[in-house]
Amino acid sequence: MGHLDGKIALITGASSGLGAHFAHLLARHGAHVALAARRVERLEEAKARIEAQGGTARVYAFDATRQDAPDALFGSLRTDGFAPSILINAAGVNRPGRAERNTADDFDETVGVNLRTPWRLAQLCAAHWIETGVEGSIVNVSSMLARRVGPGVSIYCMTKAALSHLTAAQAREWAPYGIRVNALSPGYIETEINEGFWETAAGRQELNKLPRKRLGKPRDLDSAILFLTDPASGFVNGADVVVDDAQSWAI
Repeated sequence: MGHLDGKIALITGASSGLGAHFAHLLARHGAHVALAARRVERLEEAKARIEAQGGTARVYAFDATRQDAPDALFGSLRTDGFAPSILINAAGVNRPGRAERNTADDFDETVGVNLRTPWRLAQLCAAHWIETGVEGSIVNVSSMLARRVGPGVSIYCMTKAALSHLTAAQAREWAPYGIRVNALSPGYIETEINEGFWETAAGRQELNKLPRKRLGKPRDLDSAILFLTDPASGFVNGADVVVDDAQSWAI
């Protein structure tokens, strides 16, 4: 089927948006996919579609806001004999609001989902891979806002900047074990999560600032995620691949 034949990939946030898209993409290229998210009914639908196309998928209920969720998830994967050699940290959250009005709950949830959860899952995977001699691959879904900032998203920008730097630090530390850790930093991508914003006056104003006045589609990230997960990319480690249609230079 593809260059990922037989590999097990764990994708968080797999019930919608980029996580769902990446799960289907990796399955089409031969990976067995573990679908992790809160909305189990959406995961079951995705599983059915993947299996209808000849792929293999399993569903795992996963609430990225819970501190104990990564350990519980990884424990279930090991028990099922479905421990991954690829981790895609795609779950994310943004609670927009002016910097002087953000609440402690906004901060805690955004940091928990966007930073603590991918950190812990990467840690669990890496420890397992070091123990078993697996040369695994991690892709953290960051954002062009790791480098640029916009109004109303200060906490989100902070978490993505931290995630990109965490990626580099983990890559440096785990490289001797053959473990690769890279980040993918998309620009503005149209998904069901943000589609309502782009229809507002503020959204249209933001869109008109972009070089080509358009949003990306999830498929615009396909070549990048396949490149980063490809075993042939063994020398690519600690990279942060920006795929943004030059948007980051316009905000």
